[in-house]
Amino acid sequence: MPEIPAAGVVVFREHDDKPEVALIHRPKYDDWSFPKGKVDPGETVPVAAIREVREETGLRVALGHPLRSQRYPVEAGQKVVHYWVGRTAAGADDDVDGYEINDEIDDVEWLPLEKAHQRLTYPHDRETLRQAEDVRHPTTPLVILRHGSAVGRSAWSGADEERPLDDTGRAQAVTLAGLLMAYDVGRVITSTSTRCVQSVAPYAGLAGLASEQMRLLSEEGAEAGSVSALAADTVRDLAVPTVICTHRPVLPWIFDGLGVRDPKLAKGELMVLHVRAGEVRAVEAFQA
Repeated sequence: MPEIPAAGVVVFREHDDKPEVALIHRPKYDDWSFPKGKVDPGETVPVAAIREVREETGLRVALGHPLRSQRYPVEAGQKVVHYWVGRTAAGADDDVDGYEINDEIDDVEWLPLEKAHQRLTYPHDRETLRQAEDVRHPTTPLVILRHGSAVGRSAWSGADEERPLDDTGRAQAVTLAGLLMAYDVGRVITSTSTRCVQSVAPYAGLAGLASEQMRLLSEEGAEAGSVSALAADTVRDLAVPTVICTHRPVLPWIFDGLGVRDPKLAKGELMVLHVRAGEVRAVEAFQA
């Protein structure tokens, strides 16, 4: 039975010091649920999640703590809906009154948690809301990224630190921009090597951010103790969603400083650590 990937978000806000959650009504099914939808061909699941929320509520959100996926049979196969806790992105409005209703979504409401449990149509959505309540307090993402695919060493006659991305790597950098946008990354730290700078450049340009280039994160300038200390300091003082882009030989020292097992990231792969009060509360990984 084929799997049909979909993505959704349990979007929270604080209203009068009490949590509320955004629900949508679909007239075709006459049901109340969370904003969600199918993943488009070539689209990453986190990007699908924030796109669906924007299309179905008008809200621009950032992903937080991941939740357990929902699985249930549909006519075409097994639907797998990947969920996250989410909140409006930095500087975004949480007003849904201006959303233009349509044939697919004819109502969007913020509801207190008790009313949301009563309003939700399906038991599996009520269970997802209970999961989300347990981890609804905001976390801050720290993204650890291995640079994209680069021109091979044997095909490059210049200095290794100037070796650029190849065609695959440039495509990965574009995909990475969408993934970093899904987590509302507000700080970009990278090795000074060209292949790392190019891996984060599309996102930095879209977000209007200046990347912080550190030779300490390059293969040529890295030292184990200093790299681990940088990672430990970053997670301890994490104030905004942050990405660190570096190289395979440097990554074990990064993960050592974070106190996380090295996942052996592939080129263009990233790990998202969801941090609260200096502690890693959840981990997920995605390939560009």
